[in-house]
Amino acid sequence: MALSRLLLGWALVALWLFGWDLGAARGAWERRSALLPAGEALLLTLVGALWFGSLGSGAWWLVFALVGALREWPALSETTARVKGRPAPRRGLAGRLLRTFRVVGAGGILAWVMGPG
Repeated sequence: MALSRLLLGWALVALWLFGWDLGAARGAWERRSALLPAGEALLLTLVGALWFGSLGSGAWWLVFALVGALREWPALSETTARVKGRPAPRRGLAGRLLRTFRVVGAGGILAWVMGPG
């Protein structure tokens, strides 16, 4: 897989995740908060490169849904959120499903950039 496709996929996924976080924070932006989606995008891009480059091309949505669900399974405690000065994460099923969709959306971007064809 070409490095240019990896970089393009990473950049688009980083923008997707940053935009999602910006919308969730209702416009409150910190320079430091841009690094978190960039790092998450890098990890998702590497998973996508592994999937699309060697393992397969079908059912990408299932792979990213499982990654998103695994990521959302252990909820942050309210104490941890308060120590970091952030609001406690939404613990309900709807909030977890939305955050899982965030990862599936990133996988869709990677499927479009790095997928076969």
